[in-house]
Amino acid sequence: MATDIDKFVHDQLSVWPAVAAKYRNLKSARTRTLPLGGILVTLQSNPGRVPIFDHGCPLCEENYMEHQHTLPFEGRKGRKYSILVNRAPIFPNHLVITRDIHTPQTIWHRFPDMLDLAASLPGYIVFYNSPNSGTTVPQHAHFQACPKGYLPLERAAERLLRGAAAGQTGPEMEFITSVRDAQLYHYKRFHRGIFLLRATTSKSMAKLFYRLLDCMNLVAEETEPRFNAYTYFSEGEYRSIVTLRGASHPQCYFAVGDARFSILPGAADMAGFVVVPRAEDFDRLDEKVLEQIFEDVTLPAADQERLLWRLVRTQPRVEVEIESGQEISFEIVSDGAGPQKVTFQEGRIDYNGVLYDELVFEADTISTLFAEPSFLIYHKDTRRYAGTLKFLVKEGKVQAVNILGMEDYLLSIVSLMPPAEQKERALALRKALLKGEKIPDPYIGLSEKADSAARAAIDETWGQTL
Repeated sequence: MATDIDKFVHDQLSVWPAVAAKYRNLKSARTRTLPLGGILVTLQSNPGRVPIFDHGCPLCEENYMEHQHTLPFEGRKGRKYSILVNRAPIFPNHLVITRDIHTPQTIWHRFPDMLDLAASLPGYIVFYNSPNSGTTVPQHAHFQACPKGYLPLERAAERLLRGAAAGQTGPEMEFITSVRDAQLYHYKRFHRGIFLLRATTSKSMAKLFYRLLDCMNLVAEETEPRFNAYTYFSEGEYRSIVTLRGASHPQCYFAVGDARFSILPGAADMAGFVVVPRAEDFDRLDEKVLEQIFEDVTLPAADQERLLWRLVRTQPRVEVEIESGQEISFEIVSDGAGPQKVTFQEGRIDYNGVLYDELVFEADTISTLFAEPSFLIYHKDTRRYAGTLKFLVKEGKVQAVNILGMEDYLLSIVSLMPPAEQKERALALRKALLKGEKIPDPYIGLSEKADSAARAAIDETWGQTL
């Protein structure tokens, strides 16, 4: 696709004068560098960054500008995207990759598409802004992409990940954890909340990426953590960078007079390529102001420590009976086979015409905390469960058993309780489980109400019993 992209951009700009002028102006854009946290940050004076929006959502086809063309890209499970030339460029060949339908910006279920896109564009890095982390169009799902090499953080990450692939790691990054053929590292320079990932398969990369996000706290009323993500394909493996965020805006963005700098950090800025939209801000931006901007928007130190703890701590496994009957319908999320069923036949478990004494569907990964669903059970309603699914025979029926981490089990239960009762109940339940006692509280799988308050209750009581 790389050749098609180059031709597409050339052909698009040849017939789109208003945007072609912006790309020409990039060639003479003023730039300078400032040091920050061991990286030399690039500042770009870019008054033309103000986007051209005629009306409505600029990423919906009915609102495309005259002369604006698209290139198709197909993601997983039939998801379709349109590749566009960015109307407000920061880089040469700056692309926007947008869903073909108007749907909110979210990375859930779309990160594999991002990985596939990166693999099909080996000369590009693909990046993403979560809804409160620099995107100007949060109402429409999209990625962006640009040629490799422009982002200072990308260059540093590639050097380190290339070394890790050769078995060499230095003091700049620390190995955190792994999932099958994927590894996660904490980058210790530039600013807080930077994580590097590498994997030989997109499946393992996606699992480790989502595990990292699962360990982040959600801000109330927001749909996903605040972060910027970058991914590219290099030396036969997927490589990604995640910069985790605190605030969405630096304090100087709302200041007045000389204290105001109209910098709103998105993915480019968080990777060390800071765009300065107002020409009057470019020369007066110094190291002190730049350091404060990043201090305002990066992950707070306490949140980073909690995240690192969540990523590496282990949890005992518990077995919970969840469904019983002559027939049980279920679905394993990762295998793509769709709904299946087991039945009680001749004192054994019938699955696809074969009889078993016991049948186990092991979870692909055992999350250290707050796992994603790995299987579904269909009954009067559909319930989602994390961990392993085991079927056995009990009292003349098929018994379904969920084997999962204790903390995930507790989270599903305390999430259904009033916030004022969550900590006390989490502590009591954990003590009972550690004694081998069965607990009477109902368990219905992963709760949609597993919010930050319930997670905090699990965190804050964990050390009191283990």
